[in-house]
Amino acid sequence: YMSPEQVRGLPVDARSDIFSFGVVLYEMLAGRHAFRGESSADTMTAILREEPVALPQLAPEVPAGLNRIVQRCLEKQPAARFRSAADLAYALEAVATSGSSGSHAEGDGPAASPRARFRRLTFRNGHVAIARFTPDGAGVVYGAAWDGRPHEIFTSRTGSPESRSLGLPAGSLLSMSAAGEMAISLGYHNFSWFQVSGTLARVALAGGGVRPLQKNVGHADWSPDGRTMALVRYKGGHCMLEYPAGKVVHETTDWLSYCRVSPDGRNVAFGRNHRTGEGEADVCVIDANGKLITLATDFTNLSGLAWSPSGDEVWFSGINGEQRHGIWGATLDGRVREVHVAATRITLHDTRPDGRALVTMDELRLVLCVGGPSDEREIDMSWFDGSFAGPLSADGSRILFIEVAEAENPHYACYMRGLDFSPAVRLGEGIGTHISADGEWVLAVTHHKRHALMLYPVGFGEAREIPLQGIDRVFWAGFHPDGLHAFVVGAGPGHPRAIHLVPLAGGEAKLLWDEEFDFDRLVGLPITPDGERFVLKRASGEHVLHAWGSSTSEPLPGLTPNEVALTFDVPGKFLYVTANTGHARRIDRIELATGARTPWRTTQPMDPKGVAFVATPFVASGGSHYAYSYLRLITNLHVVEGLDR
Repeated sequence: YMSPEQVRGLPVDARSDIFSFGVVLYEMLAGRHAFRGESSADTMTAILREEPVALPQLAPEVPAGLNRIVQRCLEKQPAARFRSAADLAYALEAVATSGSSGSHAEGDGPAASPRARFRRLTFRNGHVAIARFTPDGAGVVYGAAWDGRPHEIFTSRTGSPESRSLGLPAGSLLSMSAAGEMAISLGYHNFSWFQVSGTLARVALAGGGVRPLQKNVGHADWSPDGRTMALVRYKGGHCMLEYPAGKVVHETTDWLSYCRVSPDGRNVAFGRNHRTGEGEADVCVIDANGKLITLATDFTNLSGLAWSPSGDEVWFSGINGEQRHGIWGATLDGRVREVHVAATRITLHDTRPDGRALVTMDELRLVLCVGGPSDEREIDMSWFDGSFAGPLSADGSRILFIEVAEAENPHYACYMRGLDFSPAVRLGEGIGTHISADGEWVLAVTHHKRHALMLYPVGFGEAREIPLQGIDRVFWAGFHPDGLHAFVVGAGPGHPRAIHLVPLAGGEAKLLWDEEFDFDRLVGLPITPDGERFVLKRASGEHVLHAWGSSTSEPLPGLTPNEVALTFDVPGKFLYVTANTGHARRIDRIELATGARTPWRTTQPMDPKGVAFVATPFVASGGSHYAYSYLRLITNLHVVEGLDR
């Protein structure tokens, strides 16, 4: 009757009791134990790795809704079970009051495909990046980051829990050809939340040398004949889809993902994402004539994509507009259907013509950490599941943060919280970008249907939208110290992004910079205390301090193109900077007058297991505290049967 986590000696909570309740309920309905071996060791192995005999086979009279409740109670992963006994009681009450069908419980069940059978393949601590079946279908090759180590490529047989490393350089699998040629990503890493990149290379599954092909590639997929690939790569702030490799068939300033070539080699399916994190994702196809076809829109999260086993649909996983987890199928004429509905995050990796699929069950959390320059340990200030760090108040007593995951999907919400662990206060929808000098107001950008710049009061006051003339896309906004204006990074119809000075009361925006430039969309533009200058990075990678009143710029010596300028100190004599690479981020303080650089603090998650991405840190202008968030993904790989029609 023990839960899998209890068998392993891991920490347990109320969901462990829900598993045990499910075992008892199964026994009451089926008249036999759910997990019983010839010895205690056999029983514990069954709890960890095996699924009980399906209830309908033993007790056909059990209502379908009740069967789904038992299945959800017996999920191996705690996150896939009911969250509390109250939720479980509600589901049971729904079955009891809705007749034999259990219609109310159906929407809460783990699957819309009652025939689906899951067999878990991996049991380690970390996350699987990309997985594919081997050409013969008897094995699996996947890239994973286990136990806090860099990504590595492993292989496993579908009936065994053991995996072995292929001994290749650090990186991940991208694709497997029918002839056993692998496309891999050397140095595979998440460079911005779910966006990944590395150096595309090829190597045979049977062994041999690794041949690098192309830098800055996010995704790739072999054509059916193995002669070329479709690939997604980045260049100069643009994301490009190529098929065959070298021929650009789609280019955008959005980011593209999961390109998959159809079994006949004529079409390429891919994801088009309109935000850095979750939100506004579409499923698209480029057909043989180069025409862009949008199959499905407005998905909150797009986690994976593959052609269906029969090849007549595009299957994709994620979170739909109704905030349901699952896998959906879309025909090329845009008809979308549910393939499988899950209780937790699920990612589709691959399918086989025999109907099998590779999926991971995913647990995602954004962790918000706060510390001081001399603190021995950082503190976890997370509120819900997607706490994304924002600016700190000048005195370091409060932090503005955004909830960007399930608790506030699909529109996000900004919160203010004191570092004394007082409860967080929800200010409104959108992405909070800046705190006013007096700490009384917050700027936020909303993206629902259209971009809008909002002004939210921290205490008393009325929220209001700031009129934007000629700007319909907003990427970031920050207060001018006078409290009457805002610096806005935005773009108008048909125009590239530029920097404007916008009156908060409304009126004509003043153009401050319209040359091509780069900036960190998380931190924004560091603004001097007098509001007369700001830091940006030219397209060449050179950092400059721009005086907008005189339209003059001076270089900031000592900053490399890979570094990010964070904020000025209160007197404006020092600039905090960090190198935007890796999980460990060193923050330095540069004296503007001399260029002298002093190490200030190095940030790094205490537990590296499952950490996929570490965001750019924020520093309070008073220098008392810093804050950052990191993305933790804990996933395990499963083979699924019974998803096909």
